[in-house]
Amino acid sequence: MLDSIKTLLDVFPEGVVQVRDGVVLAANAAARRYLPQLEPGEPLPQWFVLPQSGSAGTGSFKAGCVCYTCGCTNFDGEQVVLFRPLGQSALSEWQLEGALRQLRTLLGEILAEVGPATGTEEGGVPADTFGKSFHRLFRLMENLEYMVRAGKGELSDFRPVTMDLDGLCRHVVERAYPLLQEVGITLDYESTENGLLIPGSPELLQRLLLGLIANAVQAVGAGRVVLTLRRLGGRALITLSDNGPLPDERQLSALLHRGEGEDIPLPGQGAGLGLSIARNIAVLHGGALLMELGASTPRVILSLPTGPLDGRTCVHTRTIQTDGGLDPVLVALSDVLPASVYGMEGLD
Repeated sequence: MLDSIKTLLDVFPEGVVQVRDGVVLAANAAARRYLPQLEPGEPLPQWFVLPQSGSAGTGSFKAGCVCYTCGCTNFDGEQVVLFRPLGQSALSEWQLEGALRQLRTLLGEILAEVGPATGTEEGGVPADTFGKSFHRLFRLMENLEYMVRAGKGELSDFRPVTMDLDGLCRHVVERAYPLLQEVGITLDYESTENGLLIPGSPELLQRLLLGLIANAVQAVGAGRVVLTLRRLGGRALITLSDNGPLPDERQLSALLHRGEGEDIPLPGQGAGLGLSIARNIAVLHGGALLMELGASTPRVILSLPTGPLDGRTCVHTRTIQTDGGLDPVLVALSDVLPASVYGMEGLD
Protein backbone atom coordinates (compact mmCIF):
# COMPACT_ATOMS: atom_id res chain seq x y z
CA MET A 1 0.00 0.00 0.00
CA LEU A 2 1.38 3.43 -0.91
CA ASP A 3 2.61 5.45 2.08
CA SER A 4 0.35 8.37 1.14
CA ILE A 5 -2.70 6.12 1.08
CA LYS A 6 -1.68 4.45 4.33
CA THR A 7 -1.33 7.85 6.01
CA LEU A 8 -4.77 8.83 4.76
CA LEU A 9 -6.39 5.60 5.98
CA ASP A 10 -4.76 5.93 9.41
CA VAL A 11 -6.90 9.00 10.13
CA PHE A 12 -10.14 7.15 9.30
CA PRO A 13 -12.34 6.50 12.37
CA GLU A 14 -13.39 3.19 10.78
CA GLY A 15 -11.17 0.14 10.62
CA VAL A 16 -9.85 -0.70 7.13
CA VAL A 17 -8.24 -4.06 6.30
CA GLN A 18 -6.71 -5.23 3.03
CA VAL A 19 -6.84 -9.01 2.49
CA ARG A 20 -5.60 -11.47 -0.14
CA ASP A 21 -6.17 -15.24 -0.05
CA GLY A 22 -7.39 -15.01 3.53
CA VAL A 23 -4.21 -13.25 4.77
CA VAL A 24 -4.04 -9.68 6.08
CA LEU A 25 -1.94 -7.48 3.82
CA ALA A 26 -2.47 -4.19 5.67
CA ALA A 27 -4.62 -2.69 8.42
CA ASN A 28 -5.05 0.95 9.37
CA ALA A 29 -4.66 2.36 12.87
CA ALA A 30 -8.37 2.07 13.77
CA ALA A 31 -8.48 -1.58 12.66
CA ARG A 32 -5.47 -2.45 14.82
CA ARG A 33 -6.95 -0.54 17.74
CA TYR A 34 -10.27 -2.39 17.51
CA LEU A 35 -8.73 -5.80 16.76
CA PRO A 36 -4.98 -6.04 17.56
CA GLN A 37 -4.76 -9.48 15.92
CA LEU A 38 -5.10 -7.87 12.48
CA GLU A 39 -1.38 -7.90 11.75
CA PRO A 40 0.07 -8.07 8.22
CA GLY A 41 0.97 -11.64 7.31
CA GLU A 42 -1.52 -13.14 9.79
CA PRO A 43 -4.62 -15.07 8.64
CA LEU A 44 -7.91 -13.19 8.73
CA PRO A 45 -9.95 -14.40 11.74
CA GLN A 46 -12.83 -16.74 10.93
CA TRP A 47 -15.48 -14.38 12.21
CA PHE A 48 -14.82 -12.14 9.20
CA VAL A 49 -17.12 -13.40 6.41
CA LEU A 50 -16.02 -12.19 2.98
CA PRO A 51 -18.10 -12.27 -0.24
CA GLN A 52 -17.69 -15.65 -1.92
CA SER A 53 -18.54 -14.65 -5.46
CA GLY A 54 -20.11 -11.19 -5.45
CA SER A 55 -18.15 -7.98 -5.92
CA ALA A 56 -19.23 -6.50 -2.57
CA GLY A 57 -21.02 -7.27 0.66
CA THR A 58 -22.38 -5.68 3.81
CA GLY A 59 -23.19 -7.18 7.17
CA SER A 60 -22.06 -7.60 10.78
CA PHE A 61 -19.92 -9.80 12.98
CA LYS A 62 -18.95 -10.26 16.62
CA ALA A 63 -15.39 -10.29 17.97
CA GLY A 64 -15.06 -10.91 21.68
CA CYS A 65 -17.83 -8.97 23.38
CA VAL A 66 -18.10 -6.27 20.70
CA CYS A 67 -20.40 -6.27 17.66
CA TYR A 68 -19.29 -4.61 14.44
CA THR A 69 -20.94 -3.57 11.20
CA CYS A 70 -18.88 -4.00 8.05
CA GLY A 71 -18.71 -3.52 4.31
CA CYS A 72 -16.31 -5.17 1.89
CA THR A 73 -15.38 -5.09 -1.78
CA ASN A 74 -13.51 -7.48 -4.08
CA PHE A 75 -11.06 -6.10 -6.63
CA ASP A 76 -8.43 -7.97 -8.62
CA GLY A 77 -8.24 -10.86 -6.15
CA GLU A 78 -8.07 -8.66 -3.06
CA GLN A 79 -10.70 -7.70 -0.50
CA VAL A 80 -10.95 -4.42 1.35
CA VAL A 81 -13.01 -4.54 4.55
CA LEU A 82 -14.25 -1.42 6.34
CA PHE A 83 -15.80 -1.92 9.81
CA ARG A 84 -16.82 -0.07 12.96
CA PRO A 85 -18.46 -0.97 16.29
CA LEU A 86 -22.22 -1.01 16.41
CA GLY A 87 -24.00 1.45 18.65
CA GLN A 88 -24.96 0.32 22.12
CA SER A 89 -28.70 0.57 21.52
CA ALA A 90 -30.32 -2.19 19.50
CA LEU A 91 -33.38 -0.03 18.85
CA SER A 92 -33.03 3.26 17.03
CA GLU A 93 -35.52 6.08 17.02
CA TRP A 94 -36.32 5.62 13.33
CA GLN A 95 -37.07 1.92 13.87
CA LEU A 96 -39.40 2.70 16.76
CA GLU A 97 -41.21 5.29 14.64
CA GLY A 98 -41.51 2.80 11.78
CA ALA A 99 -42.87 0.13 14.14
CA LEU A 100 -45.43 2.49 15.65
CA ARG A 101 -46.55 3.66 12.21
CA GLN A 102 -46.96 0.08 11.04
CA LEU A 103 -48.78 -0.82 14.26
CA ARG A 104 -51.25 2.02 13.81
CA THR A 105 -51.89 0.88 10.23
CA LEU A 106 -52.56 -2.71 11.28
CA LEU A 107 -54.79 -1.65 14.16
CA GLY A 108 -56.82 0.39 11.71
CA GLU A 109 -57.14 -2.62 9.41
CA ILE A 110 -58.31 -4.85 12.26
CA LEU A 111 -60.87 -2.30 13.42
CA ALA A 112 -62.16 -1.95 9.86
CA GLU A 113 -62.45 -5.73 9.53
CA VAL A 114 -63.86 -6.62 12.92
CA GLY A 115 -66.40 -3.80 12.93
CA PRO A 116 -68.45 -5.02 9.96
CA ALA A 117 -68.03 -8.64 11.06
CA THR A 118 -69.50 -7.97 14.52
CA GLY A 119 -72.03 -5.37 13.44
CA THR A 120 -74.03 -7.61 11.15
CA GLU A 121 -75.47 -11.07 11.53
CA GLU A 122 -74.55 -12.14 8.01
CA GLY A 123 -71.68 -11.41 5.70
CA GLY A 124 -68.84 -9.44 7.17
CA VAL A 125 -65.14 -10.03 6.72
CA PRO A 126 -63.91 -13.56 5.96
CA ALA A 127 -62.16 -15.25 8.85
CA ASP A 128 -58.96 -15.81 6.86
CA THR A 129 -58.63 -12.08 6.10
CA PHE A 130 -58.92 -11.26 9.78
CA GLY A 131 -56.52 -14.11 10.63
CA LYS A 132 -53.80 -12.79 8.32
CA SER A 133 -53.97 -9.27 9.78
CA PHE A 134 -53.95 -10.68 13.29
CA HIS A 135 -50.80 -12.69 12.54
CA ARG A 136 -49.13 -9.62 11.03
CA LEU A 137 -49.97 -7.59 14.12
CA PHE A 138 -48.63 -10.32 16.38
CA ARG A 139 -45.40 -10.45 14.35
CA LEU A 140 -44.91 -6.71 14.69
CA MET A 141 -45.45 -6.85 18.44
CA GLU A 142 -43.03 -9.79 18.75
CA ASN A 143 -40.36 -7.94 16.78
CA LEU A 144 -40.78 -4.75 18.75
CA GLU A 145 -40.65 -6.65 22.04
CA TYR A 146 -37.46 -8.43 20.95
CA MET A 147 -35.72 -5.18 20.03
CA VAL A 148 -36.72 -3.55 23.31
CA ARG A 149 -35.32 -6.53 25.24
CA ALA A 150 -32.14 -6.47 23.17
CA GLY A 151 -31.74 -2.75 23.79
CA LYS A 152 -31.93 -3.38 27.53
CA GLY A 153 -29.33 -6.15 27.33
CA GLU A 154 -31.80 -8.79 28.48
CA LEU A 155 -30.73 -11.25 25.74
CA SER A 156 -26.97 -11.07 26.26
CA ASP A 157 -26.88 -13.81 28.93
CA PHE A 158 -28.82 -16.47 27.02
CA ARG A 159 -27.68 -20.05 27.55
CA PRO A 160 -27.08 -21.97 24.29
CA VAL A 161 -27.65 -25.71 24.12
CA THR A 162 -26.08 -28.34 21.89
CA MET A 163 -28.42 -28.41 18.90
CA ASP A 164 -28.64 -29.95 15.44
CA LEU A 165 -28.47 -27.08 12.97
CA ASP A 166 -29.03 -29.35 9.97
CA GLY A 167 -32.16 -30.78 11.59
CA LEU A 168 -33.47 -27.31 12.34
CA CYS A 169 -32.91 -26.14 8.75
CA ARG A 170 -34.68 -29.20 7.35
CA HIS A 171 -37.62 -28.75 9.70
CA VAL A 172 -38.06 -25.07 8.87
CA VAL A 173 -37.90 -25.71 5.11
CA GLU A 174 -40.30 -28.67 5.28
CA ARG A 175 -42.81 -26.56 7.20
CA ALA A 176 -42.51 -23.46 5.01
CA TYR A 177 -42.30 -25.25 1.63
CA PRO A 178 -46.03 -25.97 1.06
CA LEU A 179 -47.04 -22.54 2.36
CA LEU A 180 -44.71 -20.67 0.02
CA GLN A 181 -45.93 -22.64 -2.97
CA GLU A 182 -49.19 -20.72 -2.52
CA VAL A 183 -47.35 -17.58 -3.67
CA GLY A 184 -45.31 -19.21 -6.43
CA ILE A 185 -42.13 -19.71 -4.40
CA THR A 186 -40.14 -22.96 -4.42
CA LEU A 187 -38.04 -23.26 -1.26
CA ASP A 188 -35.22 -25.83 -1.51
CA TYR A 189 -32.66 -27.04 1.02
CA GLU A 190 -29.19 -28.29 0.14
CA SER A 191 -26.73 -29.58 2.74
CA THR A 192 -23.37 -31.33 2.80
CA GLU A 193 -23.90 -32.17 6.47
CA ASN A 194 -26.04 -34.80 8.17
CA GLY A 195 -26.59 -33.61 11.70
CA LEU A 196 -24.34 -30.59 12.29
CA LEU A 197 -24.07 -29.87 16.02
CA ILE A 198 -23.51 -26.29 17.20
CA PRO A 199 -24.07 -24.35 20.44
CA GLY A 200 -27.17 -22.20 20.01
CA SER A 201 -30.78 -21.42 20.70
CA PRO A 202 -33.12 -23.38 18.37
CA GLU A 203 -35.92 -20.86 18.95
CA LEU A 204 -33.80 -17.81 18.10
CA LEU A 205 -32.12 -19.44 15.10
CA GLN A 206 -35.49 -20.59 13.79
CA ARG A 207 -36.66 -17.00 14.06
CA LEU A 208 -33.57 -15.81 12.21
CA LEU A 209 -34.02 -18.34 9.37
CA LEU A 210 -37.71 -17.57 8.95
CA GLY A 211 -36.98 -13.83 8.88
CA LEU A 212 -34.35 -14.25 6.17
CA ILE A 213 -36.68 -16.49 4.16
CA ALA A 214 -39.48 -13.91 4.41
CA ASN A 215 -37.13 -11.17 3.17
CA ALA A 216 -36.02 -13.36 0.25
CA VAL A 217 -39.61 -14.10 -0.71
CA GLN A 218 -40.46 -10.39 -0.69
CA ALA A 219 -37.47 -9.70 -2.92
CA VAL A 220 -38.08 -12.46 -5.46
CA GLY A 221 -41.86 -12.18 -5.79
CA ALA A 222 -42.10 -15.58 -7.49
CA GLY A 223 -39.36 -18.06 -8.26
CA ARG A 224 -36.84 -20.12 -6.31
CA VAL A 225 -35.21 -19.56 -2.93
CA VAL A 226 -32.40 -21.91 -1.88
CA LEU A 227 -31.11 -22.49 1.65
CA THR A 228 -27.75 -24.28 1.84
CA LEU A 229 -25.67 -25.49 4.78
CA ARG A 230 -22.02 -26.53 4.89
CA ARG A 231 -19.12 -26.65 7.32
CA LEU A 232 -16.01 -24.50 6.82
CA GLY A 233 -13.36 -25.17 9.45
CA GLY A 234 -14.85 -24.37 12.81
CA ARG A 235 -17.84 -22.54 11.35
CA ALA A 236 -21.21 -23.51 9.95
CA LEU A 237 -22.13 -21.51 6.83
CA ILE A 238 -25.77 -21.02 5.88
CA THR A 239 -26.38 -19.36 2.52
CA LEU A 240 -29.75 -18.06 1.35
CA SER A 241 -29.97 -17.15 -2.33
CA ASP A 242 -32.79 -16.12 -4.66
CA ASN A 243 -33.29 -14.72 -8.12
CA GLY A 244 -34.68 -11.40 -6.94
CA PRO A 245 -33.23 -7.90 -7.37
CA LEU A 246 -30.50 -6.37 -5.25
CA PRO A 247 -31.63 -4.97 -1.85
CA ASP A 248 -32.92 -1.44 -1.75
CA GLU A 249 -31.48 1.41 0.30
CA ARG A 250 -33.83 0.78 3.24
CA GLN A 251 -32.67 -2.85 3.57
CA LEU A 252 -29.03 -1.79 3.39
CA SER A 253 -29.68 0.87 6.04
CA ALA A 254 -31.08 -1.80 8.36
CA LEU A 255 -28.06 -4.05 7.83
CA LEU A 256 -25.61 -1.20 8.34
CA HIS A 257 -27.53 0.09 11.38
CA ARG A 258 -27.71 3.58 9.99
CA GLY A 259 -31.03 5.35 10.39
CA GLU A 260 -31.93 8.84 9.32
CA GLY A 261 -35.30 10.50 9.29
CA GLU A 262 -35.77 9.84 5.59
CA ASP A 263 -35.21 6.11 6.20
CA ILE A 264 -38.45 5.71 8.20
CA PRO A 265 -40.46 3.02 6.38
CA LEU A 266 -43.62 4.09 4.64
CA PRO A 267 -46.96 2.36 5.32
CA GLY A 268 -46.97 -1.05 3.64
CA GLN A 269 -43.16 -1.33 3.69
CA GLY A 270 -42.88 -3.04 7.07
CA ALA A 271 -41.31 -1.64 10.22
CA GLY A 272 -37.64 -2.10 9.28
CA LEU A 273 -36.94 -4.45 12.21
CA GLY A 274 -36.49 -7.86 10.54
CA LEU A 275 -32.91 -7.50 9.32
CA SER A 276 -31.78 -5.87 12.56
CA ILE A 277 -33.24 -8.78 14.53
CA ALA A 278 -31.48 -11.28 12.25
CA ARG A 279 -28.19 -9.44 12.75
CA ASN A 280 -28.72 -9.29 16.52
CA ILE A 281 -29.42 -13.04 16.76
CA ALA A 282 -26.33 -13.81 14.65
CA VAL A 283 -23.95 -11.78 16.82
CA LEU A 284 -25.63 -13.11 19.98
CA HIS A 285 -24.40 -16.54 18.85
CA GLY A 286 -20.90 -15.21 18.12
CA GLY A 287 -21.69 -15.36 14.41
CA ALA A 288 -21.65 -13.02 11.44
CA LEU A 289 -24.27 -12.03 8.87
CA LEU A 290 -23.26 -10.79 5.41
CA MET A 291 -25.38 -9.65 2.48
CA GLU A 292 -23.30 -10.35 -0.61
CA LEU A 293 -23.85 -7.97 -3.50
CA GLY A 294 -22.76 -8.32 -7.10
CA ALA A 295 -23.86 -8.32 -10.70
CA SER A 296 -25.83 -11.57 -10.24
CA THR A 297 -28.39 -12.56 -7.63
CA PRO A 298 -27.90 -11.39 -4.03
CA ARG A 299 -27.05 -13.85 -1.29
CA VAL A 300 -27.19 -13.74 2.49
CA ILE A 301 -24.42 -15.65 4.30
CA LEU A 302 -24.77 -16.60 7.95
CA SER A 303 -21.63 -17.87 9.73
CA LEU A 304 -21.99 -19.57 13.12
CA PRO A 305 -19.35 -21.19 15.35
CA THR A 306 -19.63 -24.99 15.73
CA GLY A 307 -18.14 -24.99 19.22
CA PRO A 308 -17.39 -25.27 21.98
CA LEU A 309 -20.10 -27.80 22.74
CA ASP A 310 -21.19 -28.46 26.31
CA GLY A 311 -20.91 -32.20 26.90
CA ARG A 312 -23.26 -31.92 29.86
CA THR A 313 -26.07 -30.59 27.66
CA CYS A 314 -28.33 -32.97 25.77
CA VAL A 315 -28.55 -32.67 22.00
CA HIS A 316 -31.58 -30.51 21.56
CA THR A 317 -33.46 -29.39 18.45
CA ARG A 318 -36.96 -28.42 19.46
CA THR A 319 -39.77 -28.86 17.03
CA ILE A 320 -41.61 -25.76 15.91
CA GLN A 321 -43.74 -24.64 18.83
CA THR A 322 -46.73 -22.36 18.94
CA ASP A 323 -46.51 -19.04 20.72
CA GLY A 324 -49.56 -17.25 21.95
CA GLY A 325 -51.66 -19.89 20.20
CA LEU A 326 -50.17 -19.00 16.81
CA ASP A 327 -47.88 -21.02 14.55
CA PRO A 328 -44.52 -19.15 14.43
CA VAL A 329 -44.08 -20.05 10.74
CA LEU A 330 -47.41 -18.45 9.85
CA VAL A 331 -46.48 -15.44 11.99
CA ALA A 332 -43.03 -15.01 10.42
CA LEU A 333 -44.35 -15.30 6.85
CA SER A 334 -47.55 -13.33 7.41
CA ASP A 335 -46.44 -10.44 5.17
CA VAL A 336 -45.90 -12.73 2.16
CA LEU A 337 -48.51 -15.50 2.44
CA PRO A 338 -52.04 -15.12 1.03
CA ALA A 339 -54.99 -14.75 3.36
CA SER A 340 -56.32 -18.14 2.21
CA VAL A 341 -53.81 -20.00 4.41
CA TYR A 342 -55.07 -18.29 7.56
CA GLY A 343 -58.16 -19.19 9.55
CA MET A 344 -59.53 -18.67 13.02
CA GLU A 345 -58.38 -22.04 14.43
CA GLY A 346 -55.24 -20.59 16.03
CA LEU A 347 -57.00 -17.60 17.66
CA ASP A 348 -58.73 -19.37 20.51
